[in-house]
Amino acid sequence: MLLTGAQIKQIAHVPAEFALILVHPGHQEELIADDKPINFSRPGVEKFVSRKKVEEIVILVNTSPKPYARPVISYDEVVALAGFTPSPNSHYTVSYTNGPKVNPSGDLLLGDIVQVQNMMSFSVSGTVVS
Repeated sequence: MLLTGAQIKQIAHVPAEFALILVHPGHQEELIADDKPINFSRPGVEKFVSRKKVEEIVILVNTSPKPYARPVISYDEVVALAGFTPSPNSHYTVSYTNGPKVNPSGDLLLGDIVQVQNMMSFSVSGTVVS
């Protein structure tokens, strides 16, 4: 059976302004978008929680506080928040700490996204590729 995040919220009487989170075995959390289909026959799709959405949080990018309002952030967004302008001759190293349980720390690579939380810290450095 497939249901979208919005349908699950409706069935469970979760207000639309709340976030729906799938809790995987091992307590890893996955934010479920309203339009994302969830296959209930898949193993590990057994526990959901809801939380009031955070309208705006603050993340640290190279120690500078930056307001942010989405539950996930991409490599490109972090690089832009650090003040770098992408070009074919540039490469950026992005690492993060103080993230949520699903991604507490690590490296963010080109094309990646990670879930964010308040006061999550990102470090971005650029190098020129020759």
